[in-house]
Amino acid sequence: MTENIKIFAYGSLLNEASLKSTVPEASNIYPAKVYGFRRIFNLASHYRFCNRTHHPVCVLNLEKACPDTPMNGACFEMQAKSFEQLKSREQIYTMHEVNVHRYYDDQLVDKAILFWAKDQDLYAYLSASEAQHKYLSLCVEGCHAFSASFFHDFKMTTQFWNIEEESDIQRIWQGNY
Repeated sequence: MTENIKIFAYGSLLNEASLKSTVPEASNIYPAKVYGFRRIFNLASHYRFCNRTHHPVCVLNLEKACPDTPMNGACFEMQAKSFEQLKSREQIYTMHEVNVHRYYDDQLVDKAILFWAKDQDLYAYLSASEAQHKYLSLCVEGCHAFSASFFHDFKMTTQFWNIEEESDIQRIWQGNY
C-alpha cells in the first residue's frame, strides 16, 4: 500500500494547476483552515523572479497569531514518493504539523504538514512587478475555485509586510499597485 502525506496549503498551492505542476497525483483536495496563524507576504522566493529587475518575488509566509485565529487554505493528500519534489519547491520553509479543520463546518478532521519559514529575513512586496502580480493572481484564482467567501476570508487574513496604508493594500488587491 502507498503511504499518503497530508499537506495544508495557504499560498500558490491553493491553485490546482500550480499544485499539480509539482504534485500531479494530489488528491482529496478540500477547503480547510488552521488556527493560530496569519498569512503574510514577507519572504523572498528562491525560484520566482521579476523579469524587469531580476529581484525575487515576495511570497506568502506565516506568522503566529492568537490561538483562536482561523486561517483558510486547502488540505490535500500526496504520495510519499513525490514528497521530495514538493520539499524542493518549498525548500525555504520548514515543515510543521498542524490540526486541520474543514472550512465550512469547522470540524477537526486531520493532521497535516504546513510549510513555514520562521527565521527568514523580511522581504517587501514588489508592487510594480508583473511577476509579483502573477503570484498573487495564482493564489486568488485558487481561492475563487473554492468560493467567493473563501476568497474573502483569504483576503481578510493576508497581510503585506511593510505596507500599512489601506489605499495601497486595496490597489494591490485590484492589481494596480
